[in-house]
Amino acid sequence: MADYTKLSIKETQNILNLYLDETVRELKPLSLGISNSNYCVVTDHNEYLLKVSNDKNKSDTKQEMKLLIQLGERHFPYSLIPFVTKNSNTVYEYEEYFGVLFPFLKGIPPGPSDQTCYKIGRGLGQLHSLKFSKDEVRDHSDVGFDAKDLINFCEKQNCPNDFKEVIHAFFPKGLDSYTDSYPQGIVHGDLYYDNTLFKDQELEAFLDFEQAGWGDQLLDLGISLSGTCLEKGRIHPLLIESYLEGYYETSPVKHFANDLIDKSIILGLLSISRWRIERFNVKNLNPHMVDSYKELINKVYVYAQTKGIK
Repeated sequence: MADYTKLSIKETQNILNLYLDETVRELKPLSLGISNSNYCVVTDHNEYLLKVSNDKNKSDTKQEMKLLIQLGERHFPYSLIPFVTKNSNTVYEYEEYFGVLFPFLKGIPPGPSDQTCYKIGRGLGQLHSLKFSKDEVRDHSDVGFDAKDLINFCEKQNCPNDFKEVIHAFFPKGLDSYTDSYPQGIVHGDLYYDNTLFKDQELEAFLDFEQAGWGDQLLDLGISLSGTCLEKGRIHPLLIESYLEGYYETSPVKHFANDLIDKSIILGLLSISRWRIERFNVKNLNPHMVDSYKELINKVYVYAQTKGIK
């Protein structure tokens, strides 16, 4: 979360008035994240998380809020439920701004450890076990990058050469045989450890369901493993074991072959790399982040070397 949009107290008060009759006493910019402006809004009675969209369109934001409400209806314990405005809208509109308001949940992103990986894995398994039909939610490919997109992107002129090279190196025959292994269902799409909150060493919430929808759950698992099971910035096999122990306890799938897990981690890194290319190279959201996708490509090669994958 970040504060690309610089809200004033007055602007914040006008936005809060769309929801509640409380007075803003303090506005605290939050400094984590990439594609939204986020603030802790303090009133006499409560604290709220105010988000201003800098990247998504209103339709995508409304679809995300619809999904969060559906998760609440299914009693998923790790998602925030958005407030609705006095006019019963989940997304506010104020002058040129639009966004959402949540309860402010106190907690911190965890340091990667066996226990935090186990608990995040268990939480993702619970998410994957929820019963959704395909027509209830948006498709993950509408807001994220699935395996098919990664292959198709390699044929486009704006695809960086190093991205093409890593795809061709690890998937020289394409992904058809691999994608046949994917179970389909609800996915988070970006469940790195810094998109979680822990309090007193217990998992409190998953954050940022911006890429959530109906999609490939093995890819979703790979994305989360690649951004959670880290020690000194490297994906650690023992942390993967702890994560999978938790995941298999609650997931509808009780075992994936080791080679599928390895491939899902590689694809997970490449999916987030592709996301960064789209945001920072194509859309130029933050010029300082133009080369940030390369970090994920480098992690692919490091992980492959660690596991002896050629």
